[in-house]
Amino acid sequence: MPARPFRGAAFGRWLALACAGLLSVLAVATVFAPASWADFALDRASLGRVRLAEASGTIWHGQGRLVIADLSGAEGGGTVVEGFALPGTVDWRLSVLPLMLGIVDASVSVGTMSEPVSIGGHPAEVRIGAGGLDLPSVELSRLGSPWNTIRPSAALSLRWEALTIRDGVLDGRASVELRDAASAMTPVRPLGNYRIDISGTGRDVTLRLMTLSGPLKLEGSGQWERRGGLRFTASASAEGAEQSRLQSLLALIGRREGERTIIRIGG
Repeated sequence: MPARPFRGAAFGRWLALACAGLLSVLAVATVFAPASWADFALDRASLGRVRLAEASGTIWHGQGRLVIADLSGAEGGGTVVEGFALPGTVDWRLSVLPLMLGIVDASVSVGTMSEPVSIGGHPAEVRIGAGGLDLPSVELSRLGSPWNTIRPSAALSLRWEALTIRDGVLDGRASVELRDAASAMTPVRPLGNYRIDISGTGRDVTLRLMTLSGPLKLEGSGQWERRGGLRFTASASAEGAEQSRLQSLLALIGRREGERTIIRIGG
């Protein structure tokens, strides 16, 4: 029987058209990939501690709200139970061509941030440029225990130097100032101004809490480990004319040891 080469040619043309069509669909899907994909990436990079809500736009240029989540479970396998969204929206731009080569080239701005922060590197090692962010009074009770007991609020000021995140571990320094802190459990306002210094060594993240001013004195230190989560110990005491009015709050936030109240989180 004579050969029928045209069938092979027809199949080849059909296969080529099918591949071209599939590549076109993939290209369109990639270009118009939803902004919600950014939530998946943020979830993986932060081990579930930071999420993106109300995402709109595309993965390349989108907006949303950053949510700081509280996790149950000490081994990193917990479920998000509570969290609060930072005021304002986060806006980002991600370059397409560098990402095809496995390189991250992006800029991010949050709320009234004076200028966007650059983000570069690759998926296993992300570099974040130095920056700062000021937030108005924020309710912290939705962070879960022990915050939901004392229902605190404060204006936040965040400052950080250039940071590197390798496989979910921080390398660099940052600080958080809590200004005019207050609690719904006491009429004393403000309780004080405080600063938390954060230092990442590429393995563990250490934290140090200090009082800048105010009648409620807080001092503490601890660390966050990738698998063990947060372990933090602080001491609290009241001074000055508000000392007697702060005793009920001190009884809520920890265990009395002599003249101080000891607060332990984790471990």
